[in-house]
Amino acid sequence: MARADVTPATIPDDAVAASPHVTVQSPPRTERADVFGQVRWQHLPGAERLLDEVSANTWANPADQDWQRIKHNARREVWRAEITGEALYLKYHFPERGFRGLRELFRPSPCRLEWESGLYATHAGIPAVEPIAATSNLQRDGRPCGLLITRAVEPAEPLSDFWRRLVTDANRTRLRQDKAQVIELLAEMIARSHQAGLEHLDMHAANILVQRTAPRQYRTVFVDLQSARRDVPITDHAVVRNLAQLNQWFRRHSTIGDRLRFLRAYLRWRNEFEAMYEHGRALELSYDALVRALVTAAGRHAERLWAQRDRRATRNGRYFTRLRVNGWRGVAMTRCKHVHAESPVTRLHCPRSWWREQLVAPLDLLTPARADTCKDSHSAAVAQVKLPHLDGAIEAIVKRPRARNGWRRLVQMFPPSRSARGWTLGNALLHRDTPAARPLACLERRLGPLVLDSVLLTEAVPGAVDLDTFLRRVYAESDRRTWAQTKRELALQLVRLVRLLEERGFDHRDCKASNVLVVQEPVLKLIWIDMDGLRRKRLRTRAAQLRPLARLHVSLLDVPGLTRTDRLRFLKRWAAHFGSDHRTWRRDWSNLAAASAKKIRAKAARTEWKRRKYGRS
Repeated sequence: MARADVTPATIPDDAVAASPHVTVQSPPRTERADVFGQVRWQHLPGAERLLDEVSANTWANPADQDWQRIKHNARREVWRAEITGEALYLKYHFPERGFRGLRELFRPSPCRLEWESGLYATHAGIPAVEPIAATSNLQRDGRPCGLLITRAVEPAEPLSDFWRRLVTDANRTRLRQDKAQVIELLAEMIARSHQAGLEHLDMHAANILVQRTAPRQYRTVFVDLQSARRDVPITDHAVVRNLAQLNQWFRRHSTIGDRLRFLRAYLRWRNEFEAMYEHGRALELSYDALVRALVTAAGRHAERLWAQRDRRATRNGRYFTRLRVNGWRGVAMTRCKHVHAESPVTRLHCPRSWWREQLVAPLDLLTPARADTCKDSHSAAVAQVKLPHLDGAIEAIVKRPRARNGWRRLVQMFPPSRSARGWTLGNALLHRDTPAARPLACLERRLGPLVLDSVLLTEAVPGAVDLDTFLRRVYAESDRRTWAQTKRELALQLVRLVRLLEERGFDHRDCKASNVLVVQEPVLKLIWIDMDGLRRKRLRTRAAQLRPLARLHVSLLDVPGLTRTDRLRFLKRWAAHFGSDHRTWRRDWSNLAAASAKKIRAKAARTEWKRRKYGRS
C-alpha cells in the first residue's frame, strides 16, 4: 500500500532538466471520500459534478447507455463513455470466484489497488492514465463490483498495435526516426517508474498506450496498474524480471539492435532520475551484465508463459473446450487470440455446440462420401474434409492412427494416444511461435484408462504444398534466375525453421521435406506438419543437432536442381549464429556426410523390410 501522508511529487519535464539532482517532497494527498446516490466514492477534487449528475443505476447498467464496450472477460469490462462533455473510460472489476476469490478477503479489491497505483503514478510524474473516481461497492447484475473512472487518453493505441504498424513503413528514414523516438520514450517512462518505486507487474506491450500528440510526435502511457508494486525500492532482480516481461513480446517483433538501444537508453535515464526520487538507487549491474541477466530471465519468463498456455489447451476456456460425443471425448479449439493471414480458421468462432454437430460420428469423416483420402496405410488413415461453417467452410485434415501389429496395438492402448500427443505438441509449437499446422480437435474412445481409438483434426492450409513438391514444380516451371532466387529464399526460411525448433526444445525424428509445407500467400512461409515424429528434448550434443539436418538432406537427394553448393550454403547459414565459431561448418560438413550416409543405408533397409512384410514401401 502507498503511504497515506506523502507520495513523490509530480515532477514536470522542465524541472527534470533544470535540477536533476534535487529530490522534491510530495504534497499531501488531495483525494476525498463522499457518498453520491447511496454509493461511496473515492474521488479527486472536481469530480463532484460528474458523480452527482450520474446516478448509481446508470453506472450499474452501462449496456443501457450510449456507451461503447471496449473489452470484456470474466473479471473485467472496459467501456468508453462521453459524460458531461468529457471522454471517460469506465473499468468494472468483478470479484473472483472459488479459491482465488479468497484472496480478496485479505487484500484490497483490484479496483482499489488500481486507484491507489494510478494516484501514485500521477503524483510521481509517471505517464499513466489519470484516475478520477473509484468505488468498490457498486451493484451490477445482482453481484458486487468495483468501478474505476479514468480520463481518456486519445488518440492512442496499444504499443503492440502501434509497433506492428510502425515497422511496415516503407520509408526507412522515417521508420528509423519514429522507432528511435518510441524507444527513448519507453526507456524514460520505465526508468522513471523504477526509480520512483513503482513496478508494473504485468508490463507487456498491450498494457502501454502510445498517444499521438502531434504529427509524428508521441507519448507513452501505462494502463492496467491494478497489479503494480509501489512505494518500495525496486531491486536489481525486480528490474531484470520487469524488463524480461516486456522483452517477451519484443523478442518476436523487434530486432536485437532495437532491444539493445532500449537498454542503453534505460540505463541513461536511470542515472538521470536516481537523485530525484526517494526510492532512486544505482543499478549494480553493468550493461553487459544486464544483457546477460535479461537473456536468462527472459528465457525463464517465456518458459513459464508457454507452460501456462500448454495447460490451457486441455481445459475449458475462451480458446478451447472439452467435448463428449457418443462415447468419444476430447478437446477442440473454439477461437484464436491472434489472427494469422495464412490461417482462415483463426478468424472464426467454433463453439462447443458446433463441434458436437460436426463430430457426432468421428470415423465417418474418413469415409469417401465425406472426405478425400490422402493416405490409407498400416500406420494411419488420413483424409481431407470440409466442415460446414456459417462464415465459410473449414478445410481440415483428419488423421486416425493405426497399429501395424499386435504389440503396437497393446502399447498404443496406454495414454497418451498418438492423437493426444499430436494435439499437445502442435499447440506447444504454436505457443512457442514455431509455425505449425493448427490442431482443431482431438477425440479418443476409451475403456477406462485404456485408449481404444483416437482421431486428430488439423487445419488444411489452403494452397499449401509440401517442400519436395514445391521445389520440383518451381524447378520445372522457372528460368535459371527465378530458380536461384527461390532456392536462396527457401534456404533462409528453412534454416530459421530448423533452428527455431531446436531453440524451443524440440527434436523432430521425422524431419523430411514432405513434413514441411510451403505457403505462398500472402507471403512465403514454411510450417511443420505431422507431429508423430516430434518430442520434447533439448539437443545437447552437436551430433544430435545434426541428425535432423541429415534426415532433411536425405529427403531432398532426388530433387533436381539442388546442388552440393546449395547444401553447403544451407549448412553454413545454420552454423552461423550469435556466439558461434565461424569455422565449425567445416567439421559439421564431414559429420553431416557420415550421418547422411548412415541414414541412406537405414532407409534402404527399412524400405526393403516394408516390401517384404507388407508388399509395399
